[in-house]
Amino acid sequence: MNEIHKTILDEFYTNAKGVFKEIGEKSMQDIVSLILDAEKIYVLGIGHSGMFGRILAMKLNHVGLKAYTIFDEINPPFHENDLLIAISQSGGTATVVTLAEKAKKLGGRVLGITSNADSPLGRISDGILKINKHAGDISFSGLAAIGDKHNQNLLGALFGFNIYILFYTLVVMLAKEKNESPDSINTRHANLQ
Repeated sequence: MNEIHKTILDEFYTNAKGVFKEIGEKSMQDIVSLILDAEKIYVLGIGHSGMFGRILAMKLNHVGLKAYTIFDEINPPFHENDLLIAISQSGGTATVVTLAEKAKKLGGRVLGITSNADSPLGRISDGILKINKHAGDISFSGLAAIGDKHNQNLLGALFGFNIYILFYTLVVMLAKEKNESPDSINTRHANLQ
C-alpha cells in the first residue's frame, strides 16, 4: 500500500501535468507581454486564489516590477496604464468581478486567471489564462477525504496548486525577458525579517 503523501503527491503532479498540456507557449508569452506593458500590477483573489496571488505579487516585485495586492491600505492609485490580475476559479466571484469592472472603468487592463473563460471575469478581461481545475480521469483516491471532482475543497486545492506552478512559470519567463539574474532578483528579496 502506498503511503498517503506519495499518493497525494502523485495525484497533484499527474493533474498539473495534464492541465498544463492545455496551455500553449503563445498564451504564456501573451500574458508575459501584458504584464511587461503595465506600469503597475495589482493582484486580486479571494481564498486560495488570494493566498497564491500574494505570492505572485511578491515575486513580481523580486523581478523588478511594481506589484501590489488589493486591499493593502498603502497601495498607490490605479491608473490607465495599470494591470489588474484577477484570479477566480469560477470566474464569478462577486468581489473579483466588481473590482475588475472598476479597473476597466478607470482605463486599466484586466488579466483574468480562471477555470471558466466563459464567465463574467472571462468576458471583461483583456487577456485570459484558462487553468482547468482537473485533467483527465484521475480518481483522486488520496485526496478523497476532502472531496471528489464536484466538491469545492478538492477543486480549490487543485486550482491553487496549478496557479502556484503557473505563477512561478510566469516569474521565470519574466526574469528571462528582463535579463534578470538570481543575484539581481535576490537584491530585491525582503531582508527585515
